[in-house]
Amino acid sequence: MQKIRPDSLTAGFYNDGLVLFFYDDQSQESIRAISPSILEGYGNSDINSELFEVTKKGLLVVYGLQQDDEITIELSVGEPLSNAEEKAFGTCLPVQRAYLNLPSGKLAIESYNNLRLSLDFDPDEEPGALFTIPAGEYVLSIYSLDVLAEDNEYIDDEFDESRCNHLFVLTPLYQAKPLLERKPLIDTF
Repeated sequence: MQKIRPDSLTAGFYNDGLVLFFYDDQSQESIRAISPSILEGYGNSDINSELFEVTKKGLLVVYGLQQDDEITIELSVGEPLSNAEEKAFGTCLPVQRAYLNLPSGKLAIESYNNLRLSLDFDPDEEPGALFTIPAGEYVLSIYSLDVLAEDNEYIDDEFDESRCNHLFVLTPLYQAKPLLERKPLIDTF
C-alpha cells in the first residue's frame, strides 16, 4: 500500500455499516459496563448519556463514515499532517479530532462487521485492526478521503487497495492543540 508516512502502520477490512470504533483493547470491559447503545446499532437515539460518558473518559471514539465500503487505514503517531502530506493524501473531508486514552497501547479500530464490543460479535467474521503503539493519552486526527471529490482521481467504481482511504494520526495529548469539545459522535462532514 502506498503510504503518506513511511513509518506508519496499515490495515484493511470490510465495513458495511457507517461507523468506525476506536478504543484501547484493555478497555473492553469498562466500555461494556457503561453500555452505550451505539454498540448494538446506529441511530439518532445513540447519542445518549452513556456515549457521552465513554467519550469524556477517552474510552471510545465513534466516527460516522461517508459510505460503507472497504476500509484501508494508515495509522501514524506524531504531529498532524503537514500541508504537503495532506495534498499528497488527496482531497479530504474536514479533519476531525477526538480524545483517546490508550493505557495499554493496544489500539483497536473496528466496524460493526467485526466489533468485539458487541454482544452479537461473531469471532468467525473478518477481524478489524489492532495496532500496538506507545501507551498514553492522545488526540486522534481523522483524515478521510472525500469519495465524492472529482479530483480524487484514484477513487472510482473499483476499490483501489494500493491507496488508503482513511489516515489517522495520534498526537500525544501534551503535544496536541487543545480540543474545544469532546463530541460523542464524530461525523464525516
